Amino acid sequence: MLRIISVLLAAAFAMPAYAQILQKNYAQELTDEVMAKNPDILVIMMHVTPPGSKENVIIASNIGRIGKAGDEDDMRVINTGKSNLEVAHGGTRFEVESTLQEASKLTVGALGIVFSFKNGDDKLALEKRALKIRDDLSKRILHAKQLMEPWPYIATATTKTHAQKLVDETIAKHPELLILALHVSDGKDYPIMGSTIGRHGKKADDDDMAVIKTGKPNLEINENGLRFEVELQLKDMAGNVIGAFSTVFPYKKGDAETGFLKQAEAVRDELQKKIASAAKLAELDP
Repeated sequence: MLRIISVLLAAAFAMPAYAQILQKNYAQELTDEVMAKNPDILVIMMHVTPPGSKENVIIASNIGRIGKAGDEDDMRVINTGKSNLEVAHGGTRFEVESTLQEASKLTVGALGIVFSFKNGDDKLALEKRALKIRDDLSKRILHAKQLMEPWPYIATATTKTHAQKLVDETIAKHPELLILALHVSDGKDYPIMGSTIGRHGKKADDDDMAVIKTGKPNLEINENGLRFEVELQLKDMAGNVIGAFSTVFPYKKGDAETGFLKQAEAVRDELQKKIASAAKLAELDP
């Protein structure tokens, strides 16, 4: 059996990059959201190397071409970190291609955005706007692999909950946080009900459950040493345990771990005052 599994895994990694790309992945959801908020944008696409592949390809776009390999310009942006700015289509379009980054500002690919353009338009303003969109996206990306995950993560999950509204309000008020997620009891499990990085409906893992059951905080530096995670027990106004509060801070060697714990506890306590119950968090919030 183990040999069969090994063969199947090897075959999956040997597949062409485009064969690993879901029709609707997390990257495509982020792309669709950008287009919905910025109807004047003509084109947006993400160039990323899928896990297990050596080929950088388009994994999300509003004009198709999913699986198309990156060209020299795309790879130069990724390898040098320098944006590519170009007036194209007879002077009617302005393209800004920059590095695509995750929450810790590590490069995970390239992001191309194309604006309509006419002679005299402010190129610098368009570049700044594209970079602002890129930076906003980075706050919602955990790592490159996550961009390939299905959307929705769980077919029955929704992002329209009261829990998500509280997460959005909290992250806006506390820019010192990189990531925020709430695991909340649904009567059976403790799925993610509100999050800045998607994955709604994802069940709590062993670490999450240990925090929920024991009340002991989970403190962890991530594998590249750039993030510090604090996970705490989450309660409602009445003091009932309803889940876990997970947040991530930017980290560098030498930072005091106790400082992050105190910050997380303060934000958690502030949030708990707004939670009537787990059931309230699960309610749809238009």
